[in-house]
Amino acid sequence: MSSLSCMFFTIKIMSVEQKDKRLTEFLENGKDWERKQTNIPGVFLIRLPQFRNRPACVGVELDILNRGGGSSRRRGIILRTTSELQQLMDVINNTKLLELTSSMEKVNPAQQSSSGANLDNEIFEI
Repeated sequence: MSSLSCMFFTIKIMSVEQKDKRLTEFLENGKDWERKQTNIPGVFLIRLPQFRNRPACVGVELDILNRGGGSSRRRGIILRTTSELQQLMDVINNTKLLELTSSMEKVNPAQQSSSGANLDNEIFEI
Protein backbone atom coordinates (compact mmCIF):
# COMPACT_ATOMS: atom_id res chain seq x y z
CA MET A 1 0.00 0.00 0.00
CA SER A 2 1.43 3.38 -0.92
CA SER A 3 0.36 6.68 0.55
CA LEU A 4 0.31 10.35 -0.34
CA SER A 5 0.76 12.82 2.48
CA CYS A 6 -0.35 16.41 2.72
CA MET A 7 -0.21 18.86 5.59
CA PHE A 8 -3.77 17.94 6.63
CA PHE A 9 -4.34 14.30 5.66
CA THR A 10 -2.87 11.06 4.31
CA ILE A 11 -4.43 9.12 1.45
CA LYS A 12 -3.67 5.40 1.35
CA ILE A 13 -3.67 3.86 -2.10
CA MET A 14 -4.34 0.12 -2.19
CA SER A 15 -3.02 -2.10 -4.95
CA VAL A 16 -5.42 -4.27 -6.95
CA GLU A 17 -4.02 -7.34 -5.19
CA GLN A 18 -4.68 -5.79 -1.76
CA LYS A 19 -8.26 -4.93 -2.74
CA ASP A 20 -8.82 -8.44 -4.07
CA LYS A 21 -7.42 -9.93 -0.85
CA ARG A 22 -9.68 -7.77 1.33
CA LEU A 23 -12.72 -8.64 -0.81
CA THR A 24 -11.88 -12.36 -0.55
CA GLU A 25 -11.53 -12.06 3.24
CA PHE A 26 -14.89 -10.28 3.42
CA LEU A 27 -16.53 -12.98 1.27
CA GLU A 28 -15.05 -15.83 3.32
CA ASN A 29 -15.32 -14.34 6.82
CA GLY A 30 -18.14 -11.79 6.65
CA LYS A 31 -21.60 -12.43 8.04
CA ASP A 32 -24.61 -12.76 5.75
CA TRP A 33 -25.95 -9.31 4.84
CA GLU A 34 -22.97 -7.57 6.50
CA ARG A 35 -22.28 -4.09 5.07
CA LYS A 36 -18.94 -2.35 4.77
CA GLN A 37 -18.71 1.35 4.11
CA THR A 38 -16.44 2.39 1.24
CA ASN A 39 -14.67 5.68 0.62
CA ILE A 40 -17.23 6.42 -2.12
CA PRO A 41 -20.23 8.27 -0.61
CA GLY A 42 -23.42 6.20 -0.88
CA VAL A 43 -21.56 3.02 -1.96
CA PHE A 44 -21.30 0.02 0.35
CA LEU A 45 -20.06 -3.54 0.03
CA ILE A 46 -22.54 -6.18 1.13
CA ARG A 47 -22.03 -9.89 1.66
CA LEU A 48 -24.93 -11.67 0.03
CA PRO A 49 -25.77 -15.12 1.44
CA GLN A 50 -25.97 -18.30 -0.58
CA PHE A 51 -29.34 -18.59 -2.33
CA ARG A 52 -30.50 -21.75 -4.08
CA ASN A 53 -27.75 -22.61 -6.61
CA ARG A 54 -25.91 -19.28 -6.26
CA PRO A 55 -22.99 -19.32 -3.81
CA ALA A 56 -22.45 -16.48 -1.34
CA CYS A 57 -21.00 -13.43 -3.05
CA VAL A 58 -19.97 -9.82 -2.46
CA GLY A 59 -22.19 -7.15 -3.99
CA VAL A 60 -22.27 -3.38 -4.14
CA GLU A 61 -25.15 -1.56 -2.49
CA LEU A 62 -26.00 1.93 -3.67
CA ASP A 63 -27.73 3.70 -0.79
CA ILE A 64 -27.35 7.46 -1.08
CA LEU A 65 -29.63 7.97 1.92
CA ASN A 66 -27.42 5.65 4.02
CA ARG A 67 -30.46 3.91 5.47
CA GLY A 68 -28.49 0.80 6.27
CA GLY A 69 -31.48 -1.49 6.29
CA GLY A 70 -32.53 -0.57 9.82
CA SER A 71 -35.82 -1.76 11.26
CA SER A 72 -37.70 -1.09 8.03
CA ARG A 73 -35.53 -3.68 6.23
CA ARG A 74 -35.14 -1.34 3.29
CA ARG A 75 -32.06 -1.68 1.17
CA GLY A 76 -30.47 0.37 -1.54
CA ILE A 77 -29.87 -0.98 -5.04
CA ILE A 78 -27.70 -4.10 -4.98
CA LEU A 79 -25.40 -4.84 -7.92
CA ARG A 80 -23.38 -8.00 -8.51
CA THR A 81 -22.00 -7.49 -12.03
CA THR A 82 -20.67 -4.81 -14.35
CA SER A 83 -23.60 -5.59 -16.67
CA GLU A 84 -26.08 -4.74 -13.92
CA LEU A 85 -24.22 -1.48 -13.26
CA GLN A 86 -24.32 -0.58 -16.98
CA GLN A 87 -28.06 -1.26 -17.15
CA LEU A 88 -28.62 0.93 -14.09
CA MET A 89 -26.51 3.72 -15.59
CA ASP A 90 -28.59 3.54 -18.79
CA VAL A 91 -31.77 3.98 -16.76
CA ILE A 92 -30.35 6.78 -14.61
CA ASN A 93 -29.01 8.66 -17.65
CA ASN A 94 -32.42 8.63 -19.35
CA THR A 95 -33.57 12.26 -19.54
CA LYS A 96 -37.17 11.22 -18.99
CA LEU A 97 -36.22 10.00 -15.50
CA LEU A 98 -34.94 13.49 -14.65
CA GLU A 99 -38.20 14.99 -15.94
CA LEU A 100 -40.22 12.48 -13.90
CA THR A 101 -38.36 13.14 -10.65
CA SER A 102 -38.64 16.90 -11.16
CA SER A 103 -42.40 16.56 -11.58
CA MET A 104 -42.60 14.31 -8.52
CA GLU A 105 -40.77 16.89 -6.39
CA LYS A 106 -43.39 19.48 -7.36
CA VAL A 107 -46.34 17.38 -6.22
CA ASN A 108 -44.89 15.43 -3.28
CA PRO A 109 -44.88 16.86 0.24
CA ALA A 110 -41.47 17.97 1.54
CA GLN A 111 -39.39 15.28 3.24
CA GLN A 112 -37.12 15.49 6.24
CA SER A 113 -33.51 14.57 5.56
CA SER A 114 -32.23 11.24 6.88
CA SER A 115 -29.48 11.19 9.48
CA GLY A 116 -28.11 7.90 8.15
CA ALA A 117 -27.31 4.61 9.81
CA ASN A 118 -24.51 3.93 12.24
CA LEU A 119 -21.81 1.82 10.60
CA ASP A 120 -18.52 0.43 11.79
CA ASN A 121 -15.50 2.69 11.55
CA GLU A 122 -13.68 0.49 9.02
CA ILE A 123 -13.85 1.97 5.54
CA PHE A 124 -13.06 -0.14 2.49
CA GLU A 125 -10.83 1.99 0.24
CA ILE A 126 -11.64 1.76 -3.47
